Amino acid sequence: MTDQADLAYLKSIAESGQRAPLLGGRFFLWWGGLASIALIAHWAILSQVIAVNQAWIGALWAGYGLVGGVGASFLARSLRNKPGLGAPSTRSERAVWMAMTATVFAYAIGIVVANSMNLFDVSLIILFDTIPLVAFGGYGIAFYVTTALGGPNWMGHLAPVAWVSSGVGVCWVGTPHLYLFAAAVTAVLAVLPGIILMRNEPPAETDNA
Repeated sequence: MTDQADLAYLKSIAESGQRAPLLGGRFFLWWGGLASIALIAHWAILSQVIAVNQAWIGALWAGYGLVGGVGASFLARSLRNKPGLGAPSTRSERAVWMAMTATVFAYAIGIVVANSMNLFDVSLIILFDTIPLVAFGGYGIAFYVTTALGGPNWMGHLAPVAWVSSGVGVCWVGTPHLYLFAAAVTAVLAVLPGIILMRNEPPAETDNA
């Protein structure tokens, strides 16, 4: 899409008093859907619903990251002709979610390293259960900031849902039930918003020859 066409689209949005639709819906749906499936599989392995060694949990999440990253790269290409890529709300959305993802990733890697080194001869394996709870806290921050910087108002209502979920989930830390809880919350905080955002996306512009 040309810069002139993008500016014309943003001008029409501003003149109508609307907020520019966000363009991250496909990423919400993709990552949220994958995470929900991985969380359910994690629960199934811990509960022996799937009778495999728990060592496969590491491979499960490695596969999640690999498949998710490859898929996301293809999804990013599909946005090339979408109007509104230069909108402040879209840029803010992209920045805040990248920051949230980096935070959760750093936390998860820190837990892996700490368990591998075992410097103080103390098992920290239970800290893995806190990763989705930290992620939900990050979701809340991202929803709040995105709304404040021009995102849809309904997204702001998801922030307290995310924060409450982060706290309530502590009740199930150390049990397989945490992962079913986390799967359900992820569906609400990622899959559902992804569907709504995609339905509200503007149609792609065709390139002019």
